[in-house]
Amino acid sequence: MCLRKGDESLPQVVHFPDVERVEWLNKTVNQMWPYICQFVEKLFHETIEPAVKESNAHLSTFCFSKIHLGDKPLRVNGVKVYTENVDQRQIIMDLQISFVGNTEIDVDIKRYYCKAGIKSIQIHGVLRVVMEPLLGDMPLIGALSVFFLKKPLVDINWTGLSNILDIPGLKGFSDNLIQDIIYSYLVLPNRITIPLVGDVELAKLRFPMPKGVLRIHFLEAQDLEGKDTFFGGLIKGKSDPYGVLQIGNQLFQSKAVKESLNPKWNEVYEALVYEHSGQHLEIELFDEDPDKDDFLGSLMIDMTELHKEQKVDEWFDLEEAPTGKLHLKLEWLSLLATPEKLDKVLRSVRADRSLANDGLSSALLVVYLDSAKNLPSVFSGSLGCGNLSERRASGLVFCESNTSEYRTIFSAKKSSSEPSPFVQFTVGHKTLESKIRYKTKEPLWEDCFSFFVHNPKRQELELEVKDDKHKCTLGNLTVPLSSLLTEENMTLTQSFPLKNSGPSSTIKLRMALRLCQSFGCVVIVVVVVLWHGVAEVPRWQPLNDSLP
Repeated sequence: MCLRKGDESLPQVVHFPDVERVEWLNKTVNQMWPYICQFVEKLFHETIEPAVKESNAHLSTFCFSKIHLGDKPLRVNGVKVYTENVDQRQIIMDLQISFVGNTEIDVDIKRYYCKAGIKSIQIHGVLRVVMEPLLGDMPLIGALSVFFLKKPLVDINWTGLSNILDIPGLKGFSDNLIQDIIYSYLVLPNRITIPLVGDVELAKLRFPMPKGVLRIHFLEAQDLEGKDTFFGGLIKGKSDPYGVLQIGNQLFQSKAVKESLNPKWNEVYEALVYEHSGQHLEIELFDEDPDKDDFLGSLMIDMTELHKEQKVDEWFDLEEAPTGKLHLKLEWLSLLATPEKLDKVLRSVRADRSLANDGLSSALLVVYLDSAKNLPSVFSGSLGCGNLSERRASGLVFCESNTSEYRTIFSAKKSSSEPSPFVQFTVGHKTLESKIRYKTKEPLWEDCFSFFVHNPKRQELELEVKDDKHKCTLGNLTVPLSSLLTEENMTLTQSFPLKNSGPSSTIKLRMALRLCQSFGCVVIVVVVVLWHGVAEVPRWQPLNDSLP
């Protein structure tokens, strides 16, 4: 939305970014373009190509046979440098970038003698550059981190895509595959970190903890525009309004209230905030229709100002609409490393009286999945995978089944093979899965998953390592969240032995707890971590600072 500067009637949390035009920087980029192309080519070969190979077994021979980004360099349309509310040992810049390239990129899937290409790429978005920590010696900057605050617009124009779609098992292949991989590496909380000195703590820079949590009470609206019409548009009726809320890559959608211009939703969402400077809570209202939903207005709220205010309960005028107001209650939850107020926060979210796994979160569980060691082979036969008793007897892993057909595996031809492991995490009613690592007993994932927890005293993390091809168990682990409360500094780093697995099978995890406080209301944040990694952010969320 577009708001006028100097409008004193606007709430303080509505913000206008100050962006400077920097033609000198574009001249610099133009001079550096051949070297930037070399870096991007390396990124395609070393990062994107392996990720495509791992996304599907039929793409295991995928490769980029030619990468040429063209002679039209990326343009920087504007720069904003943050000087307030930032750590004195860091520099934060937002670059508004556009790239419309006359590219020549050829891809080859050798297994199927399949060739395709990318003849143009467009990228438009806001790229954040963080230089930290600042040093008192050359080169003055310890490391450089680069990421997008939200998904950029990426448009890839393929040639020969139908050749890929003809490959057996790839009917579900989407031309969005490469975009999704780019997002998984470059959109917050993911980032590319380039160390400039040797002793920088890269784990903190690559996988920082969130700055805090935003709790959004999406309450009600008034005087919305009536979009439903009767008698060929002569009579205007009401609307069926709902809201779409977005912060970073976290998206929430409210229920639709039927036939109302003054709807009451009374819904609550919780979102992680990794960067409060430069990030916004974006809200759009729509009228639900059978064909195309009508736009009812929008609102953009600056996280920097909200971080200062800590708590806001106001009616906001909708923009890009002739009429309408939106009532929001917003709370900033800061994070602490002291567990003494857990009982108080459990009472504040009524988790002390409820046995349910649902409701406002008193904790956040973040799982950093690093790696596993010595996973067992997958033991299979002509009739399928063996049963549980045979698996235990042999020390190998099988799909579990009690059917007579599977029991006859004892007399059938048997063979063992390298597993293709992935990890399945479950907390309460929510289950998330890691990426698949093909044909390896020692996978490295570096994935991140987040779960909001209603009551850490009662809930637990269930972890299961599975083989992708046979869907059988390679091992499992259960971690009661209450066990994290008694650890020193609420942090635990450990290689955990897997149950129902090989005799020396382990998985590498790091776990930490953080308390989260908002105006006397303290919320505990539980963080479970595996040694290096990070990845995606699910729906209900609180947290802060980098883990030590």
